[in-house]
Amino acid sequence: MTVITSVLVLGRKSCGVRQESFVPALDVTVGDIQFIQKANPRYVDLAFLGAHDANTGIAERGAEVETAAGKALKKFEPLIKNYVYRYVRTQMAPIYDQLRYGCRFLHIKIAWQNGEWFTSHSILTGSLKTHMTDVLRFLSEHENDGDIFSLLFQPIYMGDRSFADFYEDLAQIRYDGKNIFDYVRYKPVDEYRTSDGVKIGDLRYNDITGQNNKSGVVLFMRRDQHYLPSWDAKTSEHPYFFDMDSNSIHVWHDHADIKALDKGIEKTAEKISSTDRYNDILRLNQTQPSSSFRSLRDALYAVYSRSLVHTAKKHNIKLLERPDFFKILKAMPVFQVDFVTSSYGDFNRRANLALRGYNEKLVNDLLK
Repeated sequence: MTVITSVLVLGRKSCGVRQESFVPALDVTVGDIQFIQKANPRYVDLAFLGAHDANTGIAERGAEVETAAGKALKKFEPLIKNYVYRYVRTQMAPIYDQLRYGCRFLHIKIAWQNGEWFTSHSILTGSLKTHMTDVLRFLSEHENDGDIFSLLFQPIYMGDRSFADFYEDLAQIRYDGKNIFDYVRYKPVDEYRTSDGVKIGDLRYNDITGQNNKSGVVLFMRRDQHYLPSWDAKTSEHPYFFDMDSNSIHVWHDHADIKALDKGIEKTAEKISSTDRYNDILRLNQTQPSSSFRSLRDALYAVYSRSLVHTAKKHNIKLLERPDFFKILKAMPVFQVDFVTSSYGDFNRRANLALRGYNEKLVNDLLK
């Protein structure tokens, strides 16, 4: 009976949740916080709402399995590709709508496949051009808002492409005549915190917005261990990417056991708050109620859960309602979650208001 039930559960195609009707978007632009230019806060101290695997918002059943998923997954592709998507999809709206609803830190996984750049999460989740056009369209519409947007690219498979190749290919994607580098207003960076260049701890609001209250972007690249710096011999004309691992603390909080997940968040917040070691780097609270096999409970969750977004829908609001939410936010100002646009429990609106209030207090405290 258990085996039959498991097969039926694994065979579900639905994520068990849908994107609720959007309420009118809040005005969450940091640029209109009174006296923010005068206060000129550090980038690493500002709070941002983040989307984990932002590129999965348009993932479709039946999509091609990514090359990096390996031969084992490829072998069973005809059987599983219609079902794996509910464990792959972490967002329920395209990136353009994520931005409309206050998301300002986008985590995007990239893969080189079939001779072009895609985004991915075990399966291909749309062309990179599609997602970047969303970003560039929103930036074009809000260039005069004085807002800050952050993009973290994480390569899953690069084939024979180098990082320099990726940067040059990225520069070819344009909307209204501009590419993403046209919105980078700071100078070349100290990529690994080992050389000259702009250091992330010194980067301030006015640096990103060009001293004139124009919206700007901050760029990150996640170089996993198999992509070592020495491997990338080419030099890019776009030296504006901070290496994510060198310039941030981003402990991955994922667990099926919600109590264990919450304890992990508390532990990381305490670690950061107990020292000044992390003061000059980006600090992320990456949170995902996830499936794993670290315990029997986790294994059963992996089999019987509806989907990642179904679980996030209910857990996100619990994170927001924690009595120590602002204490944790101070330790990790980037609040990155699955299903960032959820209106369950009024999550999206309340999260934006909470982060807005935090940033207003930050500005006011700097002016005292």
